[in-house]
Amino acid sequence: MRIPLYIEMSDKNVLIIGGGGVGTSRAKKFISAGANVKVLSLDFSDELKSLEKENKLELIKASAYDSNILEKLLEWANIVTVATEDLGVNDVVKKIARNKKCFLNFANDSRETEVVVPFEGEFEGIKFAVTTEGKSGVVARMVRDSILEMLKKDDEIISLLKAMDYLKRYMKSEKVPVDLRMKLYFEVSSDEKFRNLVREGKVEEAKLYAEELVKEYSSGKRKFRVKSSLNF
Repeated sequence: MRIPLYIEMSDKNVLIIGGGGVGTSRAKKFISAGANVKVLSLDFSDELKSLEKENKLELIKASAYDSNILEKLLEWANIVTVATEDLGVNDVVKKIARNKKCFLNFANDSRETEVVVPFEGEFEGIKFAVTTEGKSGVVARMVRDSILEMLKKDDEIISLLKAMDYLKRYMKSEKVPVDLRMKLYFEVSSDEKFRNLVREGKVEEAKLYAEELVKEYSSGKRKFRVKSSLNF
């Protein structure tokens, strides 16, 4: 069973097998995230060659069936992406990687892959990823675009994010105990006055009012009404 995670890729080692279009796309993605990238292939796209000249990755011209080279590269890698139409490479990689500490991403086999590379979206601090796990990249992209359009039209949710982000940082700076913080997130976010301020775009006023609510709930002046429920 797969679960969604956001992983810090800075200085992680990524091996990409395949120098064509998909391999190029994956290489650029991981480079942009700060990863160390090596590409193993007998042929490379012009874009990959340009990236090597810019010292952004390393190209290794060899066959993926060369077990000696592959063994060393898998020892180095944290993530391995197989981006070739030759499904036989998958079996070779799986066999050698069995005792290695690396995750496998098969761009050519959605059922066997350990890591899914989704379509990403981001707007005003809200990041999300969409995948159909191989059913349809076209549909996944359409869903991503639909979510982006929805966020761009929803000023209230962006204002709420700004106010709630401030609330979290404020409570941490005031050393409010974590169990109390969890309750306050739900109490403040459901408070009618707070939500009206957010809805009207009065974020600074909402922040100040949130501070008042924290003090009143913490002192016992106000009683908790909302049952907190954070499920991950």
